[in-house]
Amino acid sequence: MARPAALSALIAAHHGRVPPRTGSLIVSVFGALVLPAGEALRLSDLQEWLAALEIEPGLVRTALSRLVNDGTLLRERDGKAALYRLSARALKDFEAAGDLIFGRLLPRPTGDLDLLVIEDTGRRATLRAELATLGFVPLASNLMIRPAWSGRAAPEIGGCLALSLHANAALALRARELWPLEHLASGYRALIAHAEAVQAGNFTSAEARLARLMLVHEFRRIVLRDPFLPEAVLPKDWPGSPARLAFDAALQHVQG
Repeated sequence: MARPAALSALIAAHHGRVPPRTGSLIVSVFGALVLPAGEALRLSDLQEWLAALEIEPGLVRTALSRLVNDGTLLRERDGKAALYRLSARALKDFEAAGDLIFGRLLPRPTGDLDLLVIEDTGRRATLRAELATLGFVPLASNLMIRPAWSGRAAPEIGGCLALSLHANAALALRARELWPLEHLASGYRALIAHAEAVQAGNFTSAEARLARLMLVHEFRRIVLRDPFLPEAVLPKDWPGSPARLAFDAALQHVQG
């Protein structure tokens, strides 16, 4: 069966911006389609949905095996049918990511930044790596910085001195060096164009599911990398808020 022109155009544009990575798409499937209903997913359904996005069944099986091996998914059986669901460990991470993607709980920058001075020079490399997992970026060899959010306390890490820095013009000049703002802005602007195309489409239920998957996948890849900086540090005309509004409107348009 031939695809509708609107859906074909969405898929072609999506692949042009986001080269297919099967494992990442499967993660988005569980966030966009399965997790809200709390259900397990049949292998045959997953293969059918991703085949519509030009992902071969063999690639789906390989990616699923990797996700099972790394503890993200659990494999079950229903007679001869294979079922997949999120593991308990992954569920917590998915719920936190879903809060951000779907706007249930958004970071609220305070206007300050957490500044950690690494005093234990013997553990500097280890501490820098540990702090990077907490959202810190290096300001200097012994300084790590991240935006302060309402309700998020600066971590107490041995070997570091915790300070607070107010966002200022000097830091705004360094922001593009510290965070990938140009890449994020480009991604947000592409998301806005994609969301507008989704809103302009008239989809069946099955087509809307695919449109929703692509929409969530594109937004997820950008918003989960956003450091949510204070406004004083962001470039003018930052597209984060317009992208959020466009995503929400498009999601409502294709919500099942």
